[in-house]
Amino acid sequence: MSAPQLASDQHRAFPQLPFPFGPLLLAVLPNSGPVAGGNTVQLFGLGLGGATSVLFGTTPATIVSQDVLGLTVTVVVPAHAAGVVPVTVTTSSGTSNAVSYSYVGVAPPVPPTATSIVPVSGPAAGGTPFVITGTNLTGATVTFNGVPATVLGSDPAGLVVFGLAPAGAAGNVPVVVTTASGAATVPGGYTYI
Repeated sequence: MSAPQLASDQHRAFPQLPFPFGPLLLAVLPNSGPVAGGNTVQLFGLGLGGATSVLFGTTPATIVSQDVLGLTVTVVVPAHAAGVVPVTVTTSSGTSNAVSYSYVGVAPPVPPTATSIVPVSGPAAGGTPFVITGTNLTGATVTFNGVPATVLGSDPAGLVVFGLAPAGAAGNVPVVVTTASGAATVPGGYTYI
C-alpha cells in the first residue's frame, strides 16, 4: 500500500471532529443572587474562550474577564425579576447549552404587630411603666395619643417593648408602636385616669 493511500485510509477510519468545538457551559458559581444584579459570578465550561455574549435569560451580562484556555468567564450579573433564568455563552463557534441561575428577591420588611399593653391604665401625670407585647418590635417608638413615650428598650426577639407613659388628658387614647417597617395600634389603647 502506498503512503498516500495509507493516509487516505487513516482519514476514513478517524473522522475529523469539527473545530473549533462549540462552547459547553458546565456551571455558574454562585448560581444565585439578588434581583438587583451587580454581583460577580464565574462561568465554568469548555470552549468558552472568546466569549462575545453572556445572557441571563434575554438580558446581557457584562463580561469582566476570560481565561486564555476557555475554561472560565467572569461576568457582572444584570438585574432581573425574581425566579430562575437560563444562562448561555456565545462565542464565534456558537451558543452554549443553558445552565440555570436563580434571582432571589429580598424579603419585604415585616411590620410590627401589637397585641396588648400592661397596665391598660394609669395616672394622667404619666410616668407609669408599661410593657407592650407583639412581634417585630425591635427598635420601636411608642406614642400615646400622638405624644412620644419614653422607650427604655425591647427584647432581642422583638416580642416586647417597654417604657414610661407620657402625661395625657383623662380618657382612653390610642397607643401606636412604630418601626422602620410600619406601625401597629395596640388593641384597646390606654386609659388615663
